[in-house]
Amino acid sequence: MTTPYPLALAGLALLLASAAHAQTPLTVPQPSPAVKIREAFSTSFVELNYSRPSLKGRTAFGGLVPYDQVWRTGANTVTKIRFGEAVTLGGQAVPAGTYALLTIPGKANWTVILNRDTAQWGAYEYKQSLDVLHLPAKATKLANPQESLSLSLENLRPAAADLTLAWERVQVAIPLTANPDPIVLAQIREAMKGEKKPYVAAAQYYYNSNQPDLTPAVGWLDEYIKATPASAYYGYYWKAKLLQKQGKNQDAASAARKSLDALGTNKNEIAKAEYTRLNTQLLTEVGGRK
Repeated sequence: MTTPYPLALAGLALLLASAAHAQTPLTVPQPSPAVKIREAFSTSFVELNYSRPSLKGRTAFGGLVPYDQVWRTGANTVTKIRFGEAVTLGGQAVPAGTYALLTIPGKANWTVILNRDTAQWGAYEYKQSLDVLHLPAKATKLANPQESLSLSLENLRPAAADLTLAWERVQVAIPLTANPDPIVLAQIREAMKGEKKPYVAAAQYYYNSNQPDLTPAVGWLDEYIKATPASAYYGYYWKAKLLQKQGKNQDAASAARKSLDALGTNKNEIAKAEYTRLNTQLLTEVGGRK
């Protein structure tokens, strides 16, 4: 039995369509490349996940991105930001977690939004009821135009940074801070109950975070010096720094000289040269002699 002519045509069309769909896919440059950035911050991290649109001769704000409307802060799916610990963004508390990062661009004033819906495509299904916070922000003018959207942490310090957006000639920066003290001090208290006590790391944290009472840290270094005589030069140097910060310059000078004495038998020439330099500098600062 012969196949009816219309049915044969339909079969041929289906065959051609299947062949077209089976073509080898090409890897081509993406118009808005996806970016994932994870940066150490405080005791954890900040992660940004977004797509970077480019100008390509077009106008970004007031053109591609309308003023005074909620924007996905990127391209494709909504931009996401993840905080590994509780932070303060623009003076407002934010619990640890992942949020959609949305914005409302204006000619001079912007609004920055964190929203719970991280699965939305763009901002078409944005629901204000899911907002975690709204922040006012000032837009500043960049000296040089930026072709592609950039989101980053700038002016990074141990527990502070600026969450910064830059595109075209516009920059918006929001202060971001964390409070690592309760987390780290709790870790130190717990670790000091164990066998492998982090004497030096704990003392250094006390020094670098400007803890009001440095006495425990000095005691930890004394324990470190007893336990690891081969590294006594290191313990004495950090003890000298702590004593200097306490204003005990004579005691600091004594500890620095002990560090230099301990270096005399050190066979590591690099460490010997470096800690001789550091101790000599400290002695100069506290008015002691080598």
